Amino acid sequence: MKIDKLILILVLFVIAVFGYQFQFLSYFLSIVVVGYFIFTGELSIGRYKVLFPLVLLLIIGTRLGTGFKRIDIIRDYVYFSTPILSFLFGVILCKKLSLSKLMVLFVTFGSVYSLYYLLQATFQFGSVFVADTYDTRYSIGTGTPVPMLALFFSIFYYKEIFKVIQNHYLLLGIILLNTAVLYYFSSRVYYFSFLIFILLYLFYSFVSKYKKIGIILFSGVLIILAFIIYQMINGDGFVAEKLRNSLNEMFVQEFDGYDAVINNWRAYELFEAYNSMIQGSLLQKLAGFGFGKLVYLEMELLLPGIELNYIPILHNGFAYVMVKTGLLGILIFLYFAINLFIKTRRKIKVSGENKSAFILLIASVITVYFTALVVNGFFSGESFYLILFIGFLYELICTNAECDENKHNNSDLQCQQDIKPMSR
Repeated sequence: MKIDKLILILVLFVIAVFGYQFQFLSYFLSIVVVGYFIFTGELSIGRYKVLFPLVLLLIIGTRLGTGFKRIDIIRDYVYFSTPILSFLFGVILCKKLSLSKLMVLFVTFGSVYSLYYLLQATFQFGSVFVADTYDTRYSIGTGTPVPMLALFFSIFYYKEIFKVIQNHYLLLGIILLNTAVLYYFSSRVYYFSFLIFILLYLFYSFVSKYKKIGIILFSGVLIILAFIIYQMINGDGFVAEKLRNSLNEMFVQEFDGYDAVINNWRAYELFEAYNSMIQGSLLQKLAGFGFGKLVYLEMELLLPGIELNYIPILHNGFAYVMVKTGLLGILIFLYFAINLFIKTRRKIKVSGENKSAFILLIASVITVYFTALVVNGFFSGESFYLILFIGFLYELICTNAECDENKHNNSDLQCQQDIKPMSR
């Protein structure tokens, strides 16, 4: 194994295990990795015009003479540049690893992180068996998407993972391990993200194999899932309560006291962000206030030893983009995803292969935009692996399309083999 590939794998391992506790770890390591491969000439960022909308957001957010604090301005630069670096990291990985090997790494690192999470739970509560997920969520945290991805690949790409692990009992243990930890996360975001991956995968699998009958089968799956979700929402326990409160927590616009603010904190952030935009000038409504802008809280946030009247980061990533870069920024932010779909879809038309990679890319993009709605997922370090996966899949699809176009011209461009659906 080449030394650069080994270093990349080591970096991914460090981010997978310690990235949640040290949020900026993925950012600084990505700078080092991307900078190194640009310096050596192995990465030409000029090829990736698909990232231009994200670069444009950085330009729009740059203002002179705003009077905002330097630390707040730098923080916004970090957040807005994080997805660019994560995407390029994925591009680099695609040049070094196949899709099946990357899946194996996700399963391995996700399982290691799950073991680390259970170890923390054991030290925290004296036992690995914790009755209430409320305790694990607020004492240890909601974790990262890596165990969720590990669980998905272990189940739906079982055959590919088994080629490496070659032990059914060990693979079953990995599935149970990541399932347990995903439950302990008690995160609606990860539950729905997992569901997004499953639904898109099943849709593609059914339709590609059974055509019109596949659509009927998939409709049956949707009905069953809807029934399960309904039962979960109307059940008892912390998770069911959080699911029932999801919409109110994000969008309620009436607050009759401090308790209502705390219980619907995401909605209150959005409410104050909207007020900030209403009070801004026409230019600020269109192009935002720029990096460094803080959102004023009429009802200050009281934490142990801390009183906050202003907040720099919002849970709602769309509101975050709006405050910093305005309505124009929102449109550009959405255009990035649409343009990504269009470009990769064209490549799929050129190459009949990589259709399952395209489905995985769609699932990943929908997931990060969904998480942006509730936990600012698109810009946070927690989504490093998802955006890295998007960059990897984009490079994979484009490279294989170029390979197909040039295969009759004695091109030495190497193609990766697509992983077929339902390969269990």
